Amino acid sequence: ASSLAYIVFKMKYSGLTSIALLPLSCAFRTMISMSTEPVATRRDFVATALAASSLAVSLSAYSEPVRQKNQAEPAKIVEPAKQKEQLIAQASVPPKKNMPTATEDVASVCKTTDTWLREVTSGTPDAPKKVTALYAPDAVLWGTVSQQVRDTPEEILAYFNSFATKPNLEVSGYKPIIRVYDDIAVNSGYYTFSWDLNDMNERLTKKARYSFVYQRDPEDPYKWWIVDHHSSGLPNAPKDLKPAN
Repeated sequence: ASSLAYIVFKMKYSGLTSIALLPLSCAFRTMISMSTEPVATRRDFVATALAASSLAVSLSAYSEPVRQKNQAEPAKIVEPAKQKEQLIAQASVPPKKNMPTATEDVASVCKTTDTWLREVTSGTPDAPKKVTALYAPDAVLWGTVSQQVRDTPEEILAYFNSFATKPNLEVSGYKPIIRVYDDIAVNSGYYTFSWDLNDMNERLTKKARYSFVYQRDPEDPYKWWIVDHHSSGLPNAPKDLKPAN
């Protein structure tokens, strides 16, 4: 009896749940009904009751922190509308494609410029349209022989309807410096244009400096759009300005 009383005292001051008291309650009620049983039988029952009570104490001590944690941290419930928005947002993110290496980026930018040089001097009837197709819809062009900046596809096409149809238009002295910054690339350098002026085979030669700015196509990492293009004739340098290497 004293052992059972000790276990009750320990459970009370340990803050354990009432489930641990069930074996003790049953043990006390059963002991009262066994008052006429032999001493050995009652002793065996008490030993069994003590073992069951100790097990109940251990289980209750283990389960109590878990119960308190579950009460302190209620389950997070995501509203159906919010969950739908999250699923739509996840589905709308396109998978990231394999990106080119730095060397491949420079090569693809160089290829875009080569295409521009080839098409603008091709002399074909559709040359103006093919050149204009290399520019982004919001591209800006400062043409070599234009006195106005052009910032619409229609204005850019009008420029190449004039420039790309110059008789026997040729380009030479192309010297590029290409830099790539993630999805933006810049190509600055020199080129020289020449074309026939009249039937006497007189030609006009115009040395020019240029800067192309490109933006990577979001659907094709190897494709670049011209978003800005400045081209103008080389100015006369002052005598005290030393030439660059």
